[in-house]
Amino acid sequence: MFLTKTFSFFTLLFFCLNAAGAGSVLISGKQINSKDQLHQLIAKELKFSPGYPKNLDALYDELSSDLDGDSIIKIKNLNLLRAKVGREYTDGFVQAIIDSAEENPRLILVLE
Repeated sequence: MFLTKTFSFFTLLFFCLNAAGAGSVLISGKQINSKDQLHQLIAKELKFSPGYPKNLDALYDELSSDLDGDSIIKIKNLNLLRAKVGREYTDGFVQAIIDSAEENPRLILVLE
C-alpha cells in the first residue's frame, strides 16, 4: 500500500513539475534499445550542453551541475532496460544519477 502511494505521489510530482516547465524525462525500458538512444533522450529532455559526449562521466557532470530548475528522471521497466542496454551499463547509468543527486538537491530519481 505504501509503495503504491509513493509511486503515485512521484508520478503526480513528475507531471506537475513537467507542466510547470521544470526539466523531466521519462526513460522507459520498452522504448530504449541502445546506450546512444538512452543518452540522446536524457540530453534532449534536460537540455544538456552542446557536445555532450554521451558517457557516464559526462552524465554525472551534467546532472550534478546546476540544471534549469528542479529535474526529475523517472525510469520505468528497469529490467527490460538492463536486458537491452546491458545490466552493468544500466546499473552504472542509474548510479551516476544517484551520485549526481547527492551533489544536486534539485535532481530527483524515481525508479518504477
